[in-house]
Amino acid sequence: MNNKVLIVSFSFEQEPDAFRVLIDNGFEPILWARSERGEKTIELDLIQFWNNLKTKPSGILMGADVPMSKLFFEGISEQPEAISLNCAGYDHLDLDVIKEKNIRVCNVPRQNFSAVADLAFGLMISVMRQISRGDRNIRAGKWSRGIERGIAVSSKTLGILGFGAIGQAIARRGIGFDMTIIAYTRTRNEEALAQVGAKFVSIETLFRESDILVVTLPATAETYHIIDHAALSMMKKQAIIINPSRGTVIDTSALVEALKDGTIAGAGLDVYEEEPLFNSPLFELENTVLTPHIGGLADREIRNVAMKAAWNMVALLNNTTCEHRIL
Repeated sequence: MNNKVLIVSFSFEQEPDAFRVLIDNGFEPILWARSERGEKTIELDLIQFWNNLKTKPSGILMGADVPMSKLFFEGISEQPEAISLNCAGYDHLDLDVIKEKNIRVCNVPRQNFSAVADLAFGLMISVMRQISRGDRNIRAGKWSRGIERGIAVSSKTLGILGFGAIGQAIARRGIGFDMTIIAYTRTRNEEALAQVGAKFVSIETLFRESDILVVTLPATAETYHIIDHAALSMMKKQAIIINPSRGTVIDTSALVEALKDGTIAGAGLDVYEEEPLFNSPLFELENTVLTPHIGGLADREIRNVAMKAAWNMVALLNNTTCEHRIL
């Protein structure tokens, strides 16, 4: 093992204190900086960067910026010993291949859920009160188009699909808006539901009764396209969908069709089936608000996640216990 750690994370590179954790513990960070990478960095770029390094790092500290599939591990000349994720999600990693290679992995869950919940509400309010559209119109000199009728946010039925840390944080915010809160989750937590006065319902009831449907699910085979044509057809015409979780839980083509034909009223999205998103039929729709996967990128949360990711890297390379070991 050598002391080099490759950093592949836009958010980690903003945190000097996290770099200091690595350095003070005897490790040398090698930064593949954002300024050195293209707008649409792909896995092949990472393979090339890795293979061009004279000494291959023992560890990789990364976010979800670049996927790491079988292609990566078959394309590199030497394997890393450990991967520390500067994020909670790990669906961008091929865990089966990583396990075969005996590479140790840790992530950082439950650190930025408050920031994600804040953004979900921001998207919700922007879609329903047409804030983004009003901003665009007034800047274009179209005052009258900037005062179009919106949808009131308070006293609505807030439906939450998935009720983990993010879903519960969104529910707590809904209380302040006098919302009726309903939820569907496969792992039913009665205590968590009771704490926010949420009612557990079937998934079909969730689709039918929600004025605002917020999806807070991980990307798994079971959640893939859980929001499809059938689900959208059950929803109210004045309903909106908010997705701050993972892009694959929504069938994008079905959503675009529903937004175009008025099956639902609008959508606020922070995640997409393809990321980065440079071209999409979503861009043509006025009843959408789109953000570039920034849910967890708030000042305090970024720092907390980066610090934990750094300490996890130290633990993995020293063969000690990290807090959230995946492999």
